[in-house]
Amino acid sequence: MNRMKLAFLIAAHAHPGLLARLVERLQSPENSIFIHIDRKVNVHPFEVALQERQLGGVYWVSRVRSDWGSFGQVKASLALLRAAVEREPQAERIILLSGQDYPLMTPEKMATFFKDKSGVDYFTSAPLPWAEWTGNGGLDRLRRYHFFLGRYSFTYPNESKPGSRVARAAYKACELLLPKGRALPENIRFYGGSNWWSVTRKSAESILEFVKSNPAFAARFRFTSSADEIFFQTALLNSASGPDIDNECLRYVLWDGRRNEYPAILRVEDFEGVAKSGKMFARKMDSQYSLPLLDRIDKELLQ
Repeated sequence: MNRMKLAFLIAAHAHPGLLARLVERLQSPENSIFIHIDRKVNVHPFEVALQERQLGGVYWVSRVRSDWGSFGQVKASLALLRAAVEREPQAERIILLSGQDYPLMTPEKMATFFKDKSGVDYFTSAPLPWAEWTGNGGLDRLRRYHFFLGRYSFTYPNESKPGSRVARAAYKACELLLPKGRALPENIRFYGGSNWWSVTRKSAESILEFVKSNPAFAARFRFTSSADEIFFQTALLNSASGPDIDNECLRYVLWDGRRNEYPAILRVEDFEGVAKSGKMFARKMDSQYSLPLLDRIDKELLQ
C-alpha cells in the first residue's frame, strides 16, 4: 500500500543541533523537508549540523529576516509553503514546524494518521475578537501599527511611548503622518490561532491562491503584530475551498507558566505529560535543557 507523502516545513533561527536532530527523525524516502533559516543569523552552523549527521536531500528556501512578532514570520512561512507546493507535487499533507519542535511519533505513524484524516486541516482557529487573546481579543494587532526597526520595535498608537531614542523619534513621526488607528476591511472576516499547523494540499493551494488573488490582503498585514497567528487562518477561511477543520494543532505545548517560561521549555521531568499527550509533536525544545528529554523520547516513543 502506498504511503501518504508528507512535506515538512521547518522555520528555524537557533539551535542548529536541534534542527539536525529533528530532520533526522522526520526523514524517510516518502517525505520531503523544507528549511528556512532566519536571514539575520549565520546559516553555516545549520548546514554543518546536517552535514555532520550526513543528512542530505533537504530544500533550503530563500531566506528573509523573520524577527519574532514581525511580518517576516509570515513571509518565511509563505516561502516554505510555496516551495513545497511547487517542488513536491505528490505531497498530500503539508506540516509547518519550528526548529524547536520534536516528533512524538514516527513518520510512518504520522502518514497513517493523516491518511485516515485525509481531508482534514489541523490548526486552532477562532473568529476575532477572541476572548483568550488580550488587546481587544486580538483586534489591536490589526487596528494599530506595529513597527520593527532592527533591534527596536514599537506600537502606534500606544499609551506607553518607546524607550529607545530611535523608536521615540519614529513614534513622533507616526504622530505627524499616520491616523490614530487602522480600519479593518469590511470584506474580510479575521481569525486567529496557533502559528503551527498541518494542512491538506488542497488547503495549501487555496491559501496561496487567495494571497495571489488578493494582494491587498498581504499588504494589510505588513504592520500587524504576530501576524502569523492570524494570516493563514484568515486566508484559508476566507477562501472558496470550504476546509474541514479540526480545531487542534497536534502539539504538546505548556502555557501554564511553569519555570516562568511562556511557553515552557520542555525538560526530562516533563516526559510523562509528553508521553501521555497523544500529540504528534512537542515544543518548545532547547539545546541546553531538553537533550535528556529528547533521548527518552527517542528510546521510548520513536522505536
